[in-house]
Amino acid sequence: MDIFALPVINGVLPRPRGGVLTGFFIDPYFSKMITLAGKGGEVFLFPFSKDDDTFYPVGIIAVIEDIWAKEVIAGQKKYGLLVKIIGQERGRAKGFDLTSEGIVAKGVERLNFYKLRSEGFPVICGAGWQPQGGYTTFGSDRKSINITIYGFDYESGKRVSITADLKGLVEAEKAHTIEHGIIRSLKNYGLCTAKTLRNAMQRETQELKWSIEIGMAHRLPEFFGITDSGICGNPLTYLASTYLNEEIIKNLKAGENFFDSLERARTKTISRLAQDMEISTNREYRALQGLKKGMKHDDTYEEMEKLKRILNRFPITPWD
Repeated sequence: MDIFALPVINGVLPRPRGGVLTGFFIDPYFSKMITLAGKGGEVFLFPFSKDDDTFYPVGIIAVIEDIWAKEVIAGQKKYGLLVKIIGQERGRAKGFDLTSEGIVAKGVERLNFYKLRSEGFPVICGAGWQPQGGYTTFGSDRKSINITIYGFDYESGKRVSITADLKGLVEAEKAHTIEHGIIRSLKNYGLCTAKTLRNAMQRETQELKWSIEIGMAHRLPEFFGITDSGICGNPLTYLASTYLNEEIIKNLKAGENFFDSLERARTKTISRLAQDMEISTNREYRALQGLKKGMKHDDTYEEMEKLKRILNRFPITPWD
């Protein structure tokens, strides 16, 4: 089927089978499209991938429950549309057409993630909740490796999470990389498949290495661990923050002004990190050593079949 489609930039998709979201539309193009679809009409909500700078064709088929006008600026008679949308089913579009009336999702077909998993294509669904972060814990024997991704339910605001034990599948460094890859994929695509996970892991490690290179080259340790998906918690990032604060305080107590204290603290912090964590300051080695030794990330390439086995250990949604 062909239906009007709404791109979602912030990753907010309603939960299938009754999830409710309310959106506010000021742009005339999308307001016109919503009006044409009408109350009771179906729309296709799908992510706009920031990583790929394009539409991602898997989203949520939803029904417009209600539409009403709201004054944007009091007293100036400028209005926007408030729209209440109820999620129905997951779906995939074969393509998109940009018309004068709106964006049209072409050939939308319904998807069942549970059926896909049983057929060998595991998916984690990001609809209905927003991942905020994660952590990896290890058993006393180092054999148990648990990854937890946590966030909040859009409707209730309550904390939700998904957890999996990757015992026998990965080592500690790889688990940390997988944790960040899943979070990035859910935020960027509204789901996580083996393909999107591998792409997200590659981008995440590239950006982590970039943060190390920038931090080392310009003596800015506060840049360590910053990526598009947030700040990576790891030994290097933690020590960078700790050392930087210690050095600033020491310099201020010695009577230096704040800006001189900060500059000297940055240089000293880089020196301490390189020595304590045995990371080279040589441009040829520092980014990779910082990633592996300092951040405990593994950037080696993973086969799709292994990533599928990893995803199979997670629930499809936080509510399963």
